[in-house]
Amino acid sequence: MSDKMVKKSNSELSIGNINADLIVKNAGKGLQNVSNDDITIPRLAIIQSGSPQRKKKDEKYIEGAEEGMIFNTVTNEVYEKIEVIPCGYRKTYVEWVPRDKGGGLVAVHDYKPEKAITDPKTRKTMLGENQIVDTAEHFVLVKTSQGWSPAVLTMTSSNLGVSRKWNTLLKMKRINVKGQTVEAPSFLYTFKLSTVEAENDLGNWHKYKIEESGQVGSREIFKEGEKLADSVSTGKVKASEPVDAEVNNGADAPF
Repeated sequence: MSDKMVKKSNSELSIGNINADLIVKNAGKGLQNVSNDDITIPRLAIIQSGSPQRKKKDEKYIEGAEEGMIFNTVTNEVYEKIEVIPCGYRKTYVEWVPRDKGGGLVAVHDYKPEKAITDPKTRKTMLGENQIVDTAEHFVLVKTSQGWSPAVLTMTSSNLGVSRKWNTLLKMKRINVKGQTVEAPSFLYTFKLSTVEAENDLGNWHKYKIEESGQVGSREIFKEGEKLADSVSTGKVKASEPVDAEVNNGADAPF
């Protein structure tokens, strides 16, 4: 059976031979017991030259994935550029097993572990044999074909500079409301998210490029941003686990 939606009239849609009335009658069924605690917000990550999403024999392989693309860790959708609305920010310290020792996520810390030591030469922070990676998490709404969906934009290494610049721009925003100047909510603005190539003595990689594209013009979308912002500030939001996709030839990789 095809899942292609067929338009029958201005107000009626069907999927295959399932008519619109039947779909509406069963709307939400099968998901009645799924609460916010049972779902997770996907992450957005950059596909680098060494990312498993580009290796056909890897279980994480994504067809059509190219270096420099952004991908959704839950849906595996890939984008060259997307539009986002920033709704919240959180700094974490992610503990990883180094790739040369097998790799993998160990834990996500809200604070830098007291016993973690930073090597002044390599600038790597280690906790025993594991590496601690400073990680900026930007909670955003992503524009899709079906509306706006929440996601977490993860930034590490050279992308931390992009994160700081974005935060600074948002903190500087002011608007005049009812005769007074106030700090603007971050979810009043939309941004275009893409990637650019960067390089240093260790190699090449891709990092984020963020460009302001305008203001949110819909009260409904603004309220969605407010809801996500409140969830982040209260700690109710649950993001999917960090991924090790952003791995390159050593230039920017935290592993």
